[in-house]
Amino acid sequence: MSKVADLQKAQQAITHPGSGLFLGVELLGAIDKALAVPGPAGNPGTIRERAKEYAETAKAYAKASTDLGSVADKELPNAWTGSVAQNATQSIKALASELTVSQKTLEQASTQLNAWADALEAARNTDAQGITALENIQKSLGHDAFDVGKAIAAIDPANTAVGTRIAAAQAAESSGTRTASLLNQLAAKARTERAGQGTVDPLAALVMANEKGPGGNEDGDYILSANQLDRAEQALSVMGGADQLAFQQLVSGAKSPEEAAYLWKALAAGHSIPDIQQFAAQIHPHGDDPVWLSDHLVPALGSDPAQQESTTSQVGLTYKGTVILGNRQIYDQGGYNDCVAASTVVAGLKLDPVTMLQVTTGNMPDVPGADSPQYFQQRLQQLYLGQYKQGQLANGNEKIYPDDTGGIGPKGNTFLADQNLGKATGSTYEYVNLSTDDDRRTAVARIEKAVDEGKPVPFCTTGKAGAHQMVIVARDGDRLQVYNPWGHSEWVTEDQFIHSQMNAGGITNNEEMNTPYGAELPK
Repeated sequence: MSKVADLQKAQQAITHPGSGLFLGVELLGAIDKALAVPGPAGNPGTIRERAKEYAETAKAYAKASTDLGSVADKELPNAWTGSVAQNATQSIKALASELTVSQKTLEQASTQLNAWADALEAARNTDAQGITALENIQKSLGHDAFDVGKAIAAIDPANTAVGTRIAAAQAAESSGTRTASLLNQLAAKARTERAGQGTVDPLAALVMANEKGPGGNEDGDYILSANQLDRAEQALSVMGGADQLAFQQLVSGAKSPEEAAYLWKALAAGHSIPDIQQFAAQIHPHGDDPVWLSDHLVPALGSDPAQQESTTSQVGLTYKGTVILGNRQIYDQGGYNDCVAASTVVAGLKLDPVTMLQVTTGNMPDVPGADSPQYFQQRLQQLYLGQYKQGQLANGNEKIYPDDTGGIGPKGNTFLADQNLGKATGSTYEYVNLSTDDDRRTAVARIEKAVDEGKPVPFCTTGKAGAHQMVIVARDGDRLQVYNPWGHSEWVTEDQFIHSQMNAGGITNNEEMNTPYGAELPK
């Protein structure tokens, strides 16, 4: 059991020590149990020393990044020209960017470690107060253990004292869990190291790992997730020599690092070399246009940077600047009960640029009007409904849409998660019941790990308005970015997820569906 649970058990014994002549003896025994529970573990001074080391290292990285940035922007262009110089400039800028990411990661870790040290110190001080109070009661009552009146009078002070220890233990556990969660998230940012462990040239891996879509901030919106870097490396390593050569020729012929990154993303999504060759031929005319690539190869699941940590603002997904088309948001599931299909489809499109290109252009990227918002929406709805039928069949439904519009059950949910997400992430999904707060609290640790690795997590909610599936696509500390297949995303806190307050920020508009009751989690 945890320290909190042990102290709560002792508190129960203190508040109900029995009755009669031995009341005081039993109370002393309960106090002994409360005192036997160790206080918050850890040395705040040692933690602060580590935080200081991180901060000093971050300063060194910042200086190195600035120096490299100056070389890339000024010194190298002045001394060297031509395509080779351009490639060298890209590599140096990528290295500078990597150092900046490392700098900010270490700064965040330092800040969190200092906060943990402060919280731990405060918890230890609070715990010491509770211990002192319990020891004083123990000493006072020890001389008159058979004085029933004195024992009764000691119950409330002893209860308060152990309550002080419980509060300290809860604060220490909460701070420790929060710190571990953030450090795990920061560790997942070790992108370049993972990319450079296989057959790819380390410098090429560095450039590829740091490519972002237009508007990507310093530590987000990468074209390739860390898991996709691993997946692509693994796929390349087991290919035959001819396929390896064919893929490397595609990458070397790319007009930009962004185009090359999308080829790697296609490989990570599980596509064959012939499929990737067709994909490459379709996007190559636009390979030096990062905005075109981003608009056509990845759905805009991210929210405005100014709203990254908002729990009260919806952000509608856009396609070519369009949010509303007709009377619905452009990604909206439409007037069907296909939320399971729609949510997993969009999360899957985030991972799979080949399928996304088919939806945005019908695989006719250079035919005028083929990529219009109207055609995009039509293709998207067709994809939703096709997946809806497959999910119903996999669930064992005797009738399928349009004869059955009642949604999809757990078996169909898992089938679509494996089909749309598993192929691109290398994971097998399983349906997990979330009946209680404890179930959801346990699931959050798995959710954090999954989304840190770029693996979306579909989940189902229920309430007065019925049941609905949404999908968690990212996290920032203790906040989860949720995509609602009504066409918008929003950040919610993990506490809101755990305590059935999903609609605190209006993620389901005015529809009350607060309680997560099941999730599809990577095994």
